[in-house]
Parts: sequence; structure tokens; C-alpha cells
Amino acid sequence: MGRKKRVGFADLQTTHAELGRGELRCPQCTRSVSDADGLKFIPALGQSESSLATLNCPRCRTMLSIRFIAGT
Repeated sequence: MGRKKRVGFADLQTTHAELGRGELRCPQCTRSVSDADGLKFIPALGQSESSLATLNCPRCRTMLSIRFIAGT
């Protein structure tokens, strides 16, 4: 059973390249977010590079959980 979604939370998918170019936007206030805003990687067992991170939007304080996918 998944968690109940509340206002102020968002789940996003992106690549590391899109994040670096500033293409990731907060779905609540549409502000562009980047790793300079305090991106925190979540360590995963058995992986050298984490594919999950959290970030609070500096404008609206929405908690973003970001899943990094392989770039195409």
C-alpha cells in the first residue's frame, strides 16, 4: 500500500543531465530547481550511484522526491 499523497509533496523522474541543465521544475510553483538548492541523495544497498534524492523547493517548500532514470 502506497503512502497517501498530501499537498506539499511531489514525486518526479528525471536524468542527471536534465537536472544539470535546469530543466527540472517544481510542479507546485513551476520554479526551476537544481542540485544547488540542497539536493540530498539517498544511499541504496548494492549501488555505487544513488538513483533517489530529496529536495525542498526554496520558493514553496514542497518536498520533492526525485528518481533518476537512465538518459536516452
